[in-house]
Amino acid sequence: MRLITGGRYGGKLDYAIKTYGIREEEVLDMAALPAPDIRKKMDGYDNLYHLESFVRNALEYGLDPARIIEEYIMLHPDCIIICDEIGSGIIPEAAEDDEWREITGRIMCTLAKRAGGLTRVTFGMAEELRICSGLT
Repeated sequence: MRLITGGRYGGKLDYAIKTYGIREEEVLDMAALPAPDIRKKMDGYDNLYHLESFVRNALEYGLDPARIIEEYIMLHPDCIIICDEIGSGIIPEAAEDDEWREITGRIMCTLAKRAGGLTRVTFGMAEELRICSGLT
């Protein structure tokens, strides 16, 4: 599994396409559909984009995004998952926004540990971050 994160519009999808030789049509944009529809399509893709949008949408539908992503990873161990960084900046006032950020962060922590690290893309520049052996 490869995990890519960074700010919105920072070049994450372009990085994945160029670095891993995938085509844009091979990437499921999880911000484009409601969570139940995305869940039905996920198994047909090895690459997921906008994990943060899926988490928000899944929570709105009463779904467990962590369980769904775990099931997906079991079927697609060589997947690429791209997620906007949403944990920095101003803390949201709305409780549901704070919950969304927390759950997305926990999912990303789990995925990063499993992947052994992640790639952070900022303004089109990639930085490889690896898990320290004492922290796994």
